[in-house]
Amino acid sequence: MTQTTETVADRYITLVDRAVHEPQALQELGSVFAPGATVQFGDLPPVTGLADITEFYRNFYSEMADSKHVWTTTVLGDGTLEVRFIAAWRTTDGQLASQGAVEHVTVDANGLITQLRVLGPETEKAG
Repeated sequence: MTQTTETVADRYITLVDRAVHEPQALQELGSVFAPGATVQFGDLPPVTGLADITEFYRNFYSEMADSKHVWTTTVLGDGTLEVRFIAAWRTTDGQLASQGAVEHVTVDANGLITQLRVLGPETEKAG
């Protein structure tokens, strides 16, 4: 049985959406990530450590003029957080794009993210 609840993953997505308009919000990543956390987006190399994760997000969002995520988070039986999301964004040159994907998030005893992995684009309708 799965349980749906507000989690650190929900706070993380809210924070990165804010960071598009408030770049200084990236300084708050330490409130959701453990110091030695790892982030991996699809086939990109993993990024480890809070300083490198902060720089990764700074670069990732630097060309975005707006961004919005819609998501659901489910706590799986093993404690992994599964986040199904759809993101839409506008780049600084006016291009529009969107993508859906699934993230798996592991959390430490302090409630901070130790690993966040974006598994890739959704190939089925999230339900």
